Order: sequence, then C-alpha cells, then structure tokens
Amino acid sequence: MKPVPAIDKFSNAEIARMLRKVAAAYTILGESRFKIVAYENAATSIEHSTSEVKDLFEEGKLDAVPGLGPSIRSHLSEFFSKGSSKHIEQVLSSINQAIFPLLEVPGIGPKKAEKLVKELNIKSAQLAVNELEKAAIEHKISSLETFGEKSEQDILDNIERFRKGQIKLKRMVLPLADALAQDIISYLKENCPQIERIDKLGSLRRQLATIGDLDFAVATDDFEAVIDAFVHYPRSSSIIERGPSGASILLTAGRQADLRVSKPSEYGAMLQYFTGSKYHNIKLREYALKQGYSLNEYGLSEINSSSKTKKVQTFDSEEKLYNFLGLDYISPELREDFGEIEAAKSHILPNLVKLADIRGDLHTHSDYDVKPSHDYGQNSMEEMLNEARALGYEYFGFAEHNPKATELTQSDILGILAKRKKHIDGLQEKNKGVKIINLLEVDIKPDGELAVPEDGFQYLDAAIVSVHSVFGLSKEEMTKRVVKALSYPAAKILGHPTGRLLEQREGFELDWPTIFAVCKKLDKALEINAHPSRLDLSDTLVREAVKFGVKLVIDTDSHNFEDLVNMQYGVSVARRGWAEPENVINTWKYERLIDWLKKR
Repeated sequence: MKPVPAIDKFSNAEIARMLRKVAAAYTILGESRFKIVAYENAATSIEHSTSEVKDLFEEGKLDAVPGLGPSIRSHLSEFFSKGSSKHIEQVLSSINQAIFPLLEVPGIGPKKAEKLVKELNIKSAQLAVNELEKAAIEHKISSLETFGEKSEQDILDNIERFRKGQIKLKRMVLPLADALAQDIISYLKENCPQIERIDKLGSLRRQLATIGDLDFAVATDDFEAVIDAFVHYPRSSSIIERGPSGASILLTAGRQADLRVSKPSEYGAMLQYFTGSKYHNIKLREYALKQGYSLNEYGLSEINSSSKTKKVQTFDSEEKLYNFLGLDYISPELREDFGEIEAAKSHILPNLVKLADIRGDLHTHSDYDVKPSHDYGQNSMEEMLNEARALGYEYFGFAEHNPKATELTQSDILGILAKRKKHIDGLQEKNKGVKIINLLEVDIKPDGELAVPEDGFQYLDAAIVSVHSVFGLSKEEMTKRVVKALSYPAAKILGHPTGRLLEQREGFELDWPTIFAVCKKLDKALEINAHPSRLDLSDTLVREAVKFGVKLVIDTDSHNFEDLVNMQYGVSVARRGWAEPENVINTWKYERLIDWLKKR
C-alpha cells in the first residue's frame, strides 16, 4: 500500500481552509460581522491567488494579496515563520472540534453545526459525520427544535452526497460552466414565456476562470410559473429546495443550480447584489451609506428618513442603480474591489476590449506534418481557414509545434520549415479573404535556448515561444530561462506564460516584474491563452501587465476548428484584467500587426 501523502499545511488550499474555520468559529462565538467577513474574504482571496502565499511571505510581499488586512497578515506571518499562530489556535480551540467536520456537509453552517453537536452530544471530530448520520437514521434529529422530519432527511441526503464525493467535485472551467448554464437558460426561455429577462449570477457572470455552482436571476411577474419550470428542468436529478422566490436543484452532472426571481421593477438591485463579488458589494454598500442610503437586494432606502415606513428606491436595471449613486456602470468582470468604484466615480473606467474588437487568432494548430515535438492539430489548414472566414477574421495565424529536434537533424528541420512556408504561401494565393500569418510555437528548452535553429526563423513571420517541459525549476531559474528565450529577435510572443492547467496543474513561478520589464524593453507580447484548461495569463497578471504597459495577445491555442469559438473566454480574462483594445495586438489592423511581428 502506498503511503498517504502528507498534507501541506502551508498550501493556499489549506490556509484558506484554516481561515474559513476561524470565520466559522467567530460566527459561533458571536463576533462582529466585520471580523467574520474579513476572514471569509481573506480565504477567498488566497484560494484565487496565482502565487503561493507562503512564497509571497518569504519575499516580503504578503501585503500584495488583496483582502488581507493588517491583523490577518500578522497572524499569517506568525503561522509561516513558526508553523502556528497563537491567535488562530486560541480561536479554533475555543469551540468543540466536532463542529468543523460537519461544516464539510452541504447545507450545514456554523450555527446549525454547533446546535447538532451540542444537542446530539457529538464529541469526536474524527467520527462527527458518522455520529450525525447515525442520529438521523435513528430519527433523533427530527425531534430537535427548528429541525423536523424534512431537515432530518435533508441531512441524510446531504451526507450521502458528501460520501459520494459530489461536494468534492472540482470547480468547473469557465466554458463548461457556461455551456451548462446556457442549456438551462435556453430551456427556461423556451418553456416559460412569463420570463421577461434571465441572467447568470455570481462568479459565472463575472467570468472567473473556474466556477462552483450555477446561479440564475429571472425578472417576472409570475414567480410560481418560473420556479415550476426550473424545478422540472429535464437534466435535474432532485429538488434541493423550493420556496416562494427561488429554488435549488441538483443536476445530473452533479452540480447545484440556484434560481432567484424578482419583480421586473426590482430586478436591477437583485442582479447587482447577487452578481458580487463580496469585495465589490461591501465597498458599494459603504459608498451608498456615505450618501445616506442602505443598499440590499431590493434597492436603496434612506437611512435618515423621518417616515415610519422607509421608502425603498427600486431599479429595473443595474445601470440605473449605479447612476443613481453617481457612478458610471461597472461591468460585471470588474467587480472585485480593485479600484473600479473609485474609477466609476471619477468617470475613468477602462473601455474594455470586446469580442467584436478581435480581428484574428494567432495561435492555432493544423494537421500539417512538421514532425512536431508535441501533438498535431486535427484539421487541415484549409478547414481552419474556412472557420476563420466564417468568424469574420481579417487574419489568421498557424503556429504548429516545432519539429522534434531530438529525432531530426538541423538540415531536416530547415527543410520542413521551408516546405511549410511554401505551402502557406500557396494557400494564401487561393485564400484572398483572410491574411495568413506564418508562425510556429517553439519549445523553450530548460537552458532558455529555443528548439529551432537560428536559420529556421527566416521561414517564419515570427515565433510564439512556450515552456512545455521541466516545470520544476525554481522561480529564479525559470525566470532566467524565459528571459533568455525572449531575447531571440524572432520570439515575439510568450505562449501560455505560467504553464498552468486549471484544476490539474499549478503554474510555475516567474519573477513577474522582471518579465514585464523585459517584455516592455524588448517589445514582446504576453499571451492570454483562451484554451478552456488554461486561461493563462490569469486576470490578476493581465491587470499588472496592463499597468506596466506590456502588450497582450488573446489566442485560442485551437487544435481543431470547433475550438476557435473559445476566443470569447480569453476576452473575458482580458476584461477582468482591465485591458482595452489598444493593449491587445490582435485588435490591430493587419498591416500594423505584421509590421510589428516582423520587426527584429
């Protein structure tokens, strides 16, 4: 039997889990809501961090993590330096340890867990879930005050889900979540004419790289009809909850979907409230309070109103809510409390790049045989070009993987590239509608050298250079490797710059200020790879690149023509990173782009 690998208590996942335990303990202990929210927000921020927080601590950059206040930073610093934090240990030890495992069961929050542990006399943290299940089977929960038979059965059902691992499902990559959500939206629109408007909510509407559950908002005057249609969605396996203004269902795919309904006149406030993020909503509520208004999911109410019945100002659109507060409309992708409210107040929000701004895709793979170092594309260049034409692209780049240097001589490689260029030139003669850009995705070797002879670049317009192997180098070694690769004159674009695979592989570490400075000095571009498993660069690094003035390019890395539609997800990442059209080189006209690519 293989030994069970030890859990790294300093990993981002474990640190976030620890902070959520503190938030739960504070909830039970009756601490202020501000403290609870602070720890919840810190946990969320660390989960979404593109860098290991322990590494940032060692570099003296812990304050670079958004959502970490001075107090939490101090406790984490002690935790990283000593292996424990006196304050955190004190808080966690102040409540029954059997409470924490119950929080892993869906539907059980801190207060409910505390009551169950106390009333059922659960003492063992290791056996807490087993003891809860046993109590439910023996009908000891239904007799407890505020629970009842339905709550007891719900607990049993949720424990079963927990045991089957459904609650442990990995987060979905954005395109998968989008596809599931769009199927529900299409079904509801087709089967429920009472719907006036329907939108995605939460992290999906904000277009995060990975998504948990699916949330929807509907504007309607007939709540019952909409809810009834939702709970009868054909790809649901069970109804989790149904109420007068919403419902939750479990999909056959194992995911939960939640619906909220609202009157059309109140829809704007509800849509804004449940889109989030927590950070954005907290800041917006504080901003509204300074103007004398309390903000919630129903609208705005005057705090100092002398009327016994405070009038609620409702909004049928988010635009009207933001404008009422003196703010420009803030796109959902920006709502993360990174200065968007201040920018909206000063009327300096970015003119975010849109899918319609994209004039072409530069990083695609065809089945043209270059004896590649990695995988082939699945379609011919002609088939890929036909789809590019259908998408209305002005230009289109082919960037097959470089010929496999370990199995070919230098002469072989040069011959393959020369033959490929001749093929592309001939293809261009027959395809006047779309300009073909002759690129190649070239491996960056561990020492920073490129896997194509120097003479090979004469057969290319430019090269996309990428790390495809030896990911375990230190940050310093990996940075030197990438910098050396970018020093090649023909290397114009750094492909999928962190090498991450969402929910599969963490990206490698780079010294980003150094990378940004090199890209700026040498006039290179960083890729936002729109492949569903990559979405790399991350939005946080895109934002830093934009601040630094580094050029970006949004590519799909498509290996078949069907995947070219993934461009929309790369655009979403760019928008979350505050990128404007001018920041993205494939919004440029062909003449400007090709001049830049060929410039050495």
